Amino acid sequence: MRRWERWTAAFLIFLGVGAAALAFRMGFGGLRHPGPGFFPFWLSAILAFLSFIYLFPNLGSHGSAGSLWQKGAWVRPSLAAIVMFGYTALMGELGFFSSTFLLFLSWLTFIEREKWKTIGLVSLVGTFCFYLVFGVFLKVPLPKGILF
Repeated sequence: MRRWERWTAAFLIFLGVGAAALAFRMGFGGLRHPGPGFFPFWLSAILAFLSFIYLFPNLGSHGSAGSLWQKGAWVRPSLAAIVMFGYTALMGELGFFSSTFLLFLSWLTFIEREKWKTIGLVSLVGTFCFYLVFGVFLKVPLPKGILF
């Protein structure tokens, strides 16, 4: 782990703890009736915890970094950006179900290069799970599309 990564992780721990303290002062509320600081508190606590997990097991290790400009090093990140841009562009036209299904399908096909059975299963189950989380539990109004 490089020195700047240690400093970044330590800064994020400091930032997360400080933000959690400020969010707690805003009014934590309860689980059934959350206050304005409930969500920021948990986000900042998770940030501090994950930074802690990243920092301390790797204090003594010095891994070798690969070159950023190797041939083909930017192909997958570029494809990921294109897929995510396409997802946001198609959400309004195709709706939530179709665009989310296409997101999973294209991500697993072009970026992860999974087997077709895995692609189909994860695309169907992932779209359904996203609908359960956002449409049913969080009651987010999802865009209607051509099919649904």
